[in-house]
Amino acid sequence: MATLLDSKFGLGLACVLCAAAGAMGVVWLRDGGPPPGAPALPAKVASWDGPLGPGALPAPAAADFKQMAAAAGEQPLLDDAGRLKIDPALHRLYDAYLKGSAPREQELRAWLQRRLAQPALAQAQTLAADYLRYLHAEAALRASERIAPPDPSGMSAAQAEQMQAWQERRAQLRERMLGSAVAQAWFGSEEADCRTALADLRIMRMPAGAEEVDSNELRARRLHGAMLEQRRNEKAQACAAQLMDRLASSGPAA
Repeated sequence: MATLLDSKFGLGLACVLCAAAGAMGVVWLRDGGPPPGAPALPAKVASWDGPLGPGALPAPAAADFKQMAAAAGEQPLLDDAGRLKIDPALHRLYDAYLKGSAPREQELRAWLQRRLAQPALAQAQTLAADYLRYLHAEAALRASERIAPPDPSGMSAAQAEQMQAWQERRAQLRERMLGSAVAQAWFGSEEADCRTALADLRIMRMPAGAEEVDSNELRARRLHGAMLEQRRNEKAQACAAQLMDRLASSGPAA
């Protein structure tokens, strides 16, 4: 009897050990690594030629630039007819190389040469040169502006008008230096949203008898009152913050 019990006990223990080993193997295969307590594998060394991700490069500035350029460069540069696509992806690509105090113009030109053939290459390089000149001109325009940050509790009509005037001058500069098609494709949506937000707040600050205050505006004020004013102020403040950030941001070195 003792022998039989010993045999059953040994058989059961062996089954438990096998089950545990199998479970550890499943964990290894499922998680792609050793089970808890096992020695860690050597960390993979990051490479400039490898995929880029957060923390892949030691220098934050280099990582940000490389990620921006890679993300923008993954988008198709040509349309179905083989022409250069003037879209937000191309804008982000140019910003990654050209914005800031140390533009990487030669790197951008080399990158474009590897990716494009004529005539799209010539178009892309001409646009890059035009955009870099625009960034210099915008930096000079920013330096001439004297706009006080608006009070978070509420932007005045005068401040909204000042912001609108700055936005209009910058829009005219873009049209003149980049052309209507590029200015609209790269900045049109942003400009329209900001223009509407500032105009709505300016009208909100006008008295009921003003010429620009129509029946729809008066009805909206009656129905929504303080909530309408708060919502418009928040949108205008967000637009102002964006404009002030652009005013304070560093452009290409002169």
